[in-house]
Amino acid sequence: MYHLERGFNIVGTISGRGRSNHFSSSRRNIEYGEDSKSAVIREVKEEINQDITEVRLLGIIENIFPYYAETGHEFDFIYEAKLLSNQSYEHEAIEGFEGENKFIAVWKRVTDFKDNPNIKLVPDGLFEMLTNQGKSESINEIKHINTKDILEF
Repeated sequence: MYHLERGFNIVGTISGRGRSNHFSSSRRNIEYGEDSKSAVIREVKEEINQDITEVRLLGIIENIFPYYAETGHEFDFIYEAKLLSNQSYEHEAIEGFEGENKFIAVWKRVTDFKDNPNIKLVPDGLFEMLTNQGKSESINEIKHINTKDILEF
């Protein structure tokens, strides 16, 4: 989750596979029938027990990447939001859980990732999106169309 007005994002270390220097925000799946905005609100609540407000889609990154001997493919919906509790911004770290796995989410300045070979913000292209270096590939609008409640089968 990103709070660009304050110039910070909250990220958790991606552990395992020797990637302790890779950082990402909540990266989970959208549940079947759930829209991406509802998913980010739910995931932040589930993972760090925080409510968020002013949720705004910044963009979507289509990420095709090597994953062991296979090719991974995902669409990352990048949202900006504010934590409802302003006191949460005063903590250096927030304890979180992804399923039963504990992690520590930390505040990092977006600029901490610029030209720093020791840490990496993933997915690729996220740093450029957050610092408006994405040029003309940015999204102007996305519409969520949900007809599941009115369709009859």
